[in-house]
Amino acid sequence: MTLTHSAAQSAKAPDPSGAGGGGARSGVGRVVAWWQPAAILVWILVGTPLFGSSTVYPLLVLAGVYGIAVVGVSLLAGLGGQITLGHAVFMAMGGYASALSTAKWGLPPLAGFVIGVAAALVLALITSPILRLRGWYLAMATIAISFMLQQVIVNLKSFLGGNNGIFGIPPLSVAGAEVSGETSYFVLVWTVVLVLFLLGRNIARSRFGRSLIAIHKDADSASTAGINPARAKAVLWLVASVPAAIAGSLFAHYSMFIAPTDFAFSTSLLLFAAVVVGGERSIFGGLVMVTVLVAISAYASQTLTTDLVEATAMIVVYLVSPQGLAGLGTALVNRVRGRGRRHA
Repeated sequence: MTLTHSAAQSAKAPDPSGAGGGGARSGVGRVVAWWQPAAILVWILVGTPLFGSSTVYPLLVLAGVYGIAVVGVSLLAGLGGQITLGHAVFMAMGGYASALSTAKWGLPPLAGFVIGVAAALVLALITSPILRLRGWYLAMATIAISFMLQQVIVNLKSFLGGNNGIFGIPPLSVAGAEVSGETSYFVLVWTVVLVLFLLGRNIARSRFGRSLIAIHKDADSASTAGINPARAKAVLWLVASVPAAIAGSLFAHYSMFIAPTDFAFSTSLLLFAAVVVGGERSIFGGLVMVTVLVAISAYASQTLTTDLVEATAMIVVYLVSPQGLAGLGTALVNRVRGRGRRHA
């Protein structure tokens, strides 16, 4: 069965990579497709020489950790139109799995990553019925899940350490080689960001990604075309939980201590703010903004707090461009190209 006209048009919408949707791409589109991963690679190479001796450098490592989770949030928003304000719960799955596996059970770090991803997938599967909700109703449901998990962690003092958290998490080691020091973690987390960025972009351009865009634009037409909206959204929900779990595990080994506050609502809000300000349809925009928002916390004060900056940025950018900074950039490029054609 072929797509109806409406669903077919929706499937051609821009993908969250910010590099354009399916179909043949122009020369400009091909350039855009590769400058973003190239920019991340350059950042990995020059980040340490530029900021290695500064006080903001550890925050750039954390920005990379959060950037891993941002990839999942951006896919949810850009492909499925799903607003999540509780995505830190999946980070908690990875973080506590790695903490328990290594600090308490004596297992290798890789086992913690596997257990964390498995736990996140189970939680995503259990909570998938909330995807029947839409818009801000879905957002409120994700907030509720976040607060519920917070209470569970706090109450399980003997097992998860409660508010005191879990200490003594060993540094990450791979095949007997220990990852230690800010530089090693910087290169590692941003390399993971690059890999997941490419995977996320491929998902957005795949048949599955195009079907999600069609659902987001016109669910009825997509259903007529043979797409199951409920199943597609549930699969995306599971897929988006994996990067967050990986981020949580990396956070645990980097900080060597975790507590419930590390995965509080403020963390989920940071991820959401980065995606909204950067552009829901641009994974790269979200990565840039999460880096900026985390880095400026080094210069925050009692008056100009990080939360205030996040809220102000969301309000200002959303008023100027509902598609975020990436949408604003696209509009400016199109305007310049339009003027060029008129003067040609």
